Amino acid sequence: MSMLPSSPVMLRILVVEDNPLVAKFYRLALERAGGFLVSFSEDVEDILAQIATSAFDGMILDVSLRNCRYRGRPVDGLEIAQLIRQTPGGKSLPILLATAHAMEGDRQRLLAASGANAYLEKPIYDPGVLVSKIHDVVGR
Repeated sequence: MSMLPSSPVMLRILVVEDNPLVAKFYRLALERAGGFLVSFSEDVEDILAQIATSAFDGMILDVSLRNCRYRGRPVDGLEIAQLIRQTPGGKSLPILLATAHAMEGDRQRLLAASGANAYLEKPIYDPGVLVSKIHDVVGR
């Protein structure tokens, strides 16, 4: 009986990003360089439903989101992270918080306010840096 080599398990990452160019970079970096399965959403109800019903290994969550609304009001990535932490399946989900508006002291403040696991300053130009950061966050 011959044994087929087992293929590595692909990690599933949910990305919440409203900039189309950044989203495209994330997809290319994570799928091509990292071998991840990537899902995108900016719909907060959809994000919460996906997390409650799907087994994601981690997520990238932008802080500044222009298009996200929850129950009729605009929300940012910090509020979405707080909602995720209250969702079954979201309590222990590794979250990488991403922002282009980093100032000194923001890292600790944003992590504490959001409950995220790690922080990423944008822009990122090197796919390897993004892939490495995701591996660090999901612990693999």
